[in-house]
Parts: sequence; C-alpha cells; structure tokens
Amino acid sequence: MLGRLVRRHGDELDDDELAGLADGLLTGGFETTASMLALGALAILRDTVLFGQMTGGDDEVHRAVEELLRYLTVVQIAFPRFARTDVTISATTIAKGDVVLCSLSGANRDPVLGENMERLVPDRAPTQHLAFSHGIHRCLGAELARMELRIALPALARRFPRLRLAVPPEKLSFRELSLVHGIDTLPVYLD
Repeated sequence: MLGRLVRRHGDELDDDELAGLADGLLTGGFETTASMLALGALAILRDTVLFGQMTGGDDEVHRAVEELLRYLTVVQIAFPRFARTDVTISATTIAKGDVVLCSLSGANRDPVLGENMERLVPDRAPTQHLAFSHGIHRCLGAELARMELRIALPALARRFPRLRLAVPPEKLSFRELSLVHGIDTLPVYLD
C-alpha cells in the first residue's frame, strides 16, 4: 500500500508525511490487531459465557466479536479535529481553532446506546460502535480485523479448551500512555 502511494503521489509527499503514513500503517495494521487479539483472549479467559460463544456457531462468534470490539476499543481516542467555529455544547465553549478529541471508548459506552454499556455483555445484540472510528477516518482495515478476530479467537478456544492464565490477573501489566490500549504480555497455559 505504501509503495502504491509513493508511486502515485511520491512527488507530492515530503519525508515527514511518508513517515507518518508508514507509522499509521504499522500502528493500524499490526499493533491494533495484536492488541485486540491479546485483549480478546484475556476476555474469553475471564468469561466462561464468552469462551463458550467462541466455540459456538457463526452468529454467536459474530455477536461476541462485535461486543469485544465495542467494549475493548483498542484505539481509544479518534484523530484530533479542530473546531471550525465557536460552539457551545452543554455549557462548555469550544473556540474556533481549538483541538477537539473524541473518546471512542467513552462513546462506545454511552448509556444512550443501551443498558449496561460499561460492561462486557457477550450475548448483547450487536450495536453500532466506533471501534474503527467513523467517516473519512474510518479504519480501512476494519473488515480484515473483524475477520481475523472471528477466526483467531474461536480457533484458540477450540484448540485449547483448558486455556488459562499462567499468572494471577493482578500481575498482568497494561500499556499506559499509549495510542493503542493493550497488554504488555499475556502468559497462559495452553494444556
């Protein structure tokens, strides 16, 4: 993809723009998927209903994956936007030119969407979510990510039905101050 961009638009992009594109592709194409797979594996380890869904039919897997995407939201902040005009929302004034950040994880847990949105509910009917953002900044790998999760997590649950954590949950270390929410390591027993 990067090669195609360079061939078509290389003379229009400076080195910083190319580096930014490369970083975006690496983060979006690898780090988000790796984090989602690890956090998804941890979620199925913690929830027997979810683990069971992963060994069920396609509809159950689809429902569980959409709920994991909504609940985990590995990219938690959308691309920064800039206010085009002064605007007041709920008694807060945002001035023209101010940076506006949207919490995707907060939006995905908005109670307007349904009950108990702050909890992982494995059999929740799929609801719209912003795990892949929206509009022109929507993740172009969204369907690939869904497919990877729908294949990898059920394969893990079927292949290792006694899968369990190799350390107490409180010993797990989560990334702090990272663009992509994730876990540093996920030690498990596969037997």
